[in-house]
Amino acid sequence: MKAEELRREQQRIGTWGALNPMRVKAVLAHAGKKVLDAGCANGEYVFLLLGRGHDAYGLDLLPSAAWAGPQQERFSVGDVRRLPYGDDEFDTVLLLEVLEHVADVDEALREVRRVCRGNLVLSVPDARLDPMFAEAGLAFHHWVDRSHVQFFTADLLRSALERNGFVLRRLTGINPVSPELLFFSGLRLPLRLARFLARACRRFPWRKPRFMTLLAIAERSGR
Repeated sequence: MKAEELRREQQRIGTWGALNPMRVKAVLAHAGKKVLDAGCANGEYVFLLLGRGHDAYGLDLLPSAAWAGPQQERFSVGDVRRLPYGDDEFDTVLLLEVLEHVADVDEALREVRRVCRGNLVLSVPDARLDPMFAEAGLAFHHWVDRSHVQFFTADLLRSALERNGFVLRRLTGINPVSPELLFFSGLRLPLRLARFLARACRRFPWRKPRFMTLLAIAERSGR
């Protein structure tokens, strides 16, 4: 994906690089002392980690005006497949919503492994299409993101990590979706009431949870 195409999609989506509560929780729980956010966008996770005492750095294919300021030297423009850092330089590498944009996943993961001496926190859109959603003619918005060139299921992500020198420690779904909201809003109920009823449905023990994103915690294996 070319930089200009990424820039256009970034402007279209509008939430590129924004902090996500579920990713933040995982990052703070698993980040080591020295951290690289590869694909850092506006650097929000770098600033978050710096504020928590980590030695954090960011890299992205596109520069951001948000990098300007006292911490500007911590950011670099570059490609995740050719990281401008030394071997084993970071305790933790973050790859948050990055791999789906990379043409050669193996090349990217091998390069991440090279600079990582500890663990990897990674998230990608979940490309498994729920049969019920398909029958209803619905799909998650990441299926129409024109900057996506890779589509991962849990099994495909596990396989990519393992063949490139990582041991998967945790794989879970984040960013829950609420089909109940569509149902109640389809009844032409006021939106506030539809939201209330959808939230109430989440308490039902027989409700099947559905998630839009895969979150993986992996460790570098061997040497």
